[in-house]
Amino acid sequence: MKKISIFILGFLFLLVQMAAAQNADRLNAFVQANKAYANDDYQTAIDQYQTVLNSGKPTGSLYYNMGNCYYRQDKIGWAVLYYERAMQYIPNDPDLLFNLKHVRNQIEDQVEKKTSFPLINTLDRFNLSSLFWFMMVCHLGFWGILTIRRFHRSEWSYYTFVGLSILWTISLVSFSAKWYILNNDNRGVIVTSKTIVRAGPDDRETKLFELHSGTIVGCERQEGDWRLVQFSQGKRGWAKISDIVPIRKDKLRNLAI
Repeated sequence: MKKISIFILGFLFLLVQMAAAQNADRLNAFVQANKAYANDDYQTAIDQYQTVLNSGKPTGSLYYNMGNCYYRQDKIGWAVLYYERAMQYIPNDPDLLFNLKHVRNQIEDQVEKKTSFPLINTLDRFNLSSLFWFMMVCHLGFWGILTIRRFHRSEWSYYTFVGLSILWTISLVSFSAKWYILNNDNRGVIVTSKTIVRAGPDDRETKLFELHSGTIVGCERQEGDWRLVQFSQGKRGWAKISDIVPIRKDKLRNLAI
C-alpha cells in the first residue's frame, strides 16, 4: 500500500511539472509575440500568438492581438476574422469594438444591416461565460430561497421567490439562446483579395459576382472544393473553400469556463 501511495504521489508530481512547463512555454511565446509586435515584426508575432493558441484555451485578447497584427499587414480579411472571433469572448471591449468598426468600413462589399430581434441585440453584449455564471447564481438563489420557504414561509420570502423565479427563467432562456446562436453560427470571412462566386461548383460555371477581402458570408453546404455561400438577400452562389475561413472554430465548452 505504501509503494502504491508513493507511485501515485510521484505521478501527480510529474503531472504538475508537465503543466508548469507547458504554462511556462505559453508565457514565453506570449512575451516573444508582444516583443515582436512592438518591433513591427508582425509575422513573427502572429506565429508566436498561434503557438499560444495551439497549446491551450483561446482567449479574446489573443484573437484581438492577432487581428491587430493582420491589420498592420493590410490583410483585412484575416483581421476581420480574428476580431470576430475575439467578439465571442470580449464583446464589450472598447478597443475591439473600435478596431472592428474601423476595419469593417474598409471592406469593399457593404450590405445593409438587417434589423435584429431585440433579444439578439442584448445577447450580443454578453459572452457565453458571463451568461453561464449568471444562470448558475440564479439557479443557486432559486433553490436556496425554495429551501428557506420550506421551513419558514413569510411575505418577504414569497416575493424573493417570485423575483428569483423570473430571473432564473430569464437567465436560462438567455444562456440557451446564446448557446444556440454560437452553435449555429455558419458565418465565414473572405480572406483572399477577392473570390469569384459562380452559379455552380465548377470553374466553368457562370460568374455571378465577386466578393472581396473581409466580407462576411453565410456558409451552407459543401461540394468538393466549393462551398455554397450567401452574401445578402438574392446574392447566393458557389465560392472556393480555400478563399473562406469560418469564424466559428472553438468548442462551446471553451467559451463557458
